Amino acid sequence: MINILITGAAGLLGQYLTKHHKSNANILCIDLAENPFPELSNNIFIQADLTDFASLRKEISDFKPELIYNCAAFSDVDGCETNKDLAVKLNIDLVDNLISIPHSKLIQYSSDYVFNGKNGPNTEDDQVDPLNHYGWTKMQSEKLLEKSARDFLIIRTNVLYGTGNNIRPNFISWVIDNLRRNQNIHVASDQFNNPTYAGNLVGASIEAAGKHSGIMHIGGSDYMSRYDVAVKTAEIFNLNSNLIGPINTAKLNQPASRPLKAGLRVDKAVGLLKTRLLRLEDGLRLAYKH
Repeated sequence: MINILITGAAGLLGQYLTKHHKSNANILCIDLAENPFPELSNNIFIQADLTDFASLRKEISDFKPELIYNCAAFSDVDGCETNKDLAVKLNIDLVDNLISIPHSKLIQYSSDYVFNGKNGPNTEDDQVDPLNHYGWTKMQSEKLLEKSARDFLIIRTNVLYGTGNNIRPNFISWVIDNLRRNQNIHVASDQFNNPTYAGNLVGASIEAAGKHSGIMHIGGSDYMSRYDVAVKTAEIFNLNSNLIGPINTAKLNQPASRPLKAGLRVDKAVGLLKTRLLRLEDGLRLAYKH
């Protein structure tokens, strides 16, 4: 079986990847959080700080990964503005360290936030121009890979949602949780994305990793405002959409600037992959079917 290293394995994307590969690979999982899947017999889970890569290098080298999925990231967009050093360590320096692991293909997850949001949704060939520190760190990690001499695939995605064990809230779960508590929420009506079900992203990622290199956009097939996403979510789960109020991004006073017309064109993935990229309704029903 193939040896696969998954960094950030306890996060939303990492959990979906680990579960998908549990029967067909030897997996080395690394995350600062506790092991969310101790029942998996063919994986090794190391609870460790990935910013201290020197302490992990020997174990990773001894494992001899043939494929690396880097799901680890400091993805709190506002947090990246207030803790820029940590953002650099996790989003840039970690990638630089993973590049140095020999004889492996590196799958790096990136974001639509590498773009400025003026002309989205963007294609793989559009000029990057991030508005915030998070986007800048993801752009820098992409540049490291592009300058390297190794085999890689950069997968840009956006507004990831799904369920897992002890994962941090995502936009969709935040909407659902608040509406179930009958809490009023304000959601940006001028920010546009194509939300992505983590399970669908994993299926497409695994297919792409085996066939393609370079840069590929993988996201949901519905492009809509955050406000419309929230309303659609309420409709699907019979929640009170009247609790959702539209608001302009400028009025949210967020520390980090947001690209407004963000999101990703997925024509390349649709043309190259057999995995169907899901509409929001289909993804939501799969993610929260329980």
